[in-house]
Amino acid sequence: MNEGQSANSGELSSFLHLTGWRPLLLALVAGLAGAYGLFLALDAPAQWQARYVLNASRIADDDLSPQELDIFVEEIAQTARFPQVERAVEERLGLINEEDYEIVVNQSGASAQFVDINVVSENPTEAQAVAIETGIEAMTITLSDILGGHEAAAGQIQGVIDEDELRIAELTADAGGFTPTVAYQIAIDNVVQRRLDEANPPQVPCLLDDGTPATCDEEYNGPSLEELEAEVARLAPVEREFVRLDGNIQAASERLALRTDSIRDTEAALVSVENERENQLILDEVVTEETSRIAGLLTGLLLFAIPAALIMIVLFTVYDLLRRTPEVEFDSRETFDAAGAIDVTHRSALAEASVTSLTVVDEEDDYPHEDDGDVLGEDSDDGDDGEPESPKEPRWGRSAGGKAV
Repeated sequence: MNEGQSANSGELSSFLHLTGWRPLLLALVAGLAGAYGLFLALDAPAQWQARYVLNASRIADDDLSPQELDIFVEEIAQTARFPQVERAVEERLGLINEEDYEIVVNQSGASAQFVDINVVSENPTEAQAVAIETGIEAMTITLSDILGGHEAAAGQIQGVIDEDELRIAELTADAGGFTPTVAYQIAIDNVVQRRLDEANPPQVPCLLDDGTPATCDEEYNGPSLEELEAEVARLAPVEREFVRLDGNIQAASERLALRTDSIRDTEAALVSVENERENQLILDEVVTEETSRIAGLLTGLLLFAIPAALIMIVLFTVYDLLRRTPEVEFDSRETFDAAGAIDVTHRSALAEASVTSLTVVDEEDDYPHEDDGDVLGEDSDDGDDGEPESPKEPRWGRSAGGKAV
């Protein structure tokens, strides 16, 4: 842990009032509370999960498209969540949802024709019974609604057929008791025949006035050509309406036949659902097993440990707020210059050092002349023996004859 992290940790501990021995006390209390929660979770009864799959294709119409089958399965899954399904299960088994068991019903993601039913209960037999009864009741309600829709549609279709047939009966009466199509065709044939008879009258044997046998035009006593053409004109709209109504009846009859088949299939499916408790043809059991207790143990641990820790932090905070802090008296001191006072008196770096003037000697002279006197500020020492004086060593470590650079 670096310096910044240590500082942040110290600030957090101070903010939570967890200083000194308090973290140890907090850990002790939270640990005891968590242990109590674990004990309660371990003492809780075991939970059993029953998983069932409802195969809706076994009770659906054979002529359903994949989209219609998907809608049918979704209706069953939604119906299983209805309150009337819970009431039916409670009446049959005496078990209450969210008290004696928990159930989840969803459309399966593996296939569009499956419904997944998951039940959790303390008793494996009860879990299985709830799953089966929920599936049966959901299928019964869904199929009953579908059957009611088929019967209502069939009744509506039959009503349309009855109205059309009543109108056809009226048209038949207007056509003289014949089918309007037949009557209209007869009227057309009469007009054609009358026109032929007028163009070529039929001949019949007859006697002349003198008694001589001969052939004469047959005497016509029926309706005139104009009357026959008027009859054709009257029957034409009757025949057209009859043809339209007859086509409607045929189409409605086909729809009615499909509805009748659907009603029959739905009724058979309801019978299969009623026998599902004994046969198990629609609901398939996947597994009934004891649920994992890890989640319950963690829940029991956190449910007691976290509140205990929070309560201890609150108690520490309240204690620090209520505790009276002693007043701190500060001593007043005279201010001073931390750098100190600087003495500006001139002092030499070395006490014995002296400053003398420097004499520069020409290059031709090996040593200073006698006339110059004591160049270095010292007395000359003449030898008693009359020997010439030896040149003195230069003070600056080089020959006086050397040129300064």
